[in-house]
Amino acid sequence: LEEMRRVFVANVSHELRTPVTVLAGYIETLRGMESIGADELQKHLAVMQEQTARMQRLVDDLLTLSRLETTPPRHHEEIVDVPQMLAALHEQAEVLSGEARHRITLEADPGLKLRGSREELHSAFTNLIDNAVRYTPAGGSITLRWRAEGEGASFSVADTGEGIAPEHLPHLTERFYRADTARSRAAGGTGLGLSIVKHVLLRHDAHLDIQSRLGAGSTFTCVFPPHRVVRADADGRVATAS
Repeated sequence: LEEMRRVFVANVSHELRTPVTVLAGYIETLRGMESIGADELQKHLAVMQEQTARMQRLVDDLLTLSRLETTPPRHHEEIVDVPQMLAALHEQAEVLSGEARHRITLEADPGLKLRGSREELHSAFTNLIDNAVRYTPAGGSITLRWRAEGEGASFSVADTGEGIAPEHLPHLTERFYRADTARSRAAGGTGLGLSIVKHVLLRHDAHLDIQSRLGAGSTFTCVFPPHRVVRADADGRVATAS
């Protein structure tokens, strides 16, 4: 535990050092300037805003991870309309894609829902989808699937990105682990997203399956057990799968 604490503090310090250093440098530069043009000022402010946003994402992810690790799962769980949630996340993904113009498709069983925490599931699914958008080259394809798996259910995000080398796969859900550090930071990743996914799934008796090959893309699949699955009958009423 002491070693884990030491490594965690070192990682957090390392992640914060760069944006803090950049901000301090720009502030010192601006304070030392007697005058500055509007265009140059806007350029400096844009970089400072970017570094501030990076720190904000890191703090938000740290708080989310801490809550998932230290608070017990809710006793009174809700029935989460996963297809409705994914429809909204699909739209957000297209906005995030922007000029990259990814082909993002959604295949969802409309009668398949889950028993759990909407907030936590939203966080996990968002992390997986955002990762796919950030790391898939422009013009690539991303497929979101929500479907029955036997008596259970699964949500998968498949992309046509660069793929991940096999030696990295067992470590991807570790805090601050990055298969490609420079690329991850450039894309705005905090190194905590997949760790958050793992803890959300553990709290829902589920697990994450990762399939990837270099040059052939990746598929991240959340697999949920039967007792978490809720199905709609012909009258629109729901019943937990047995």
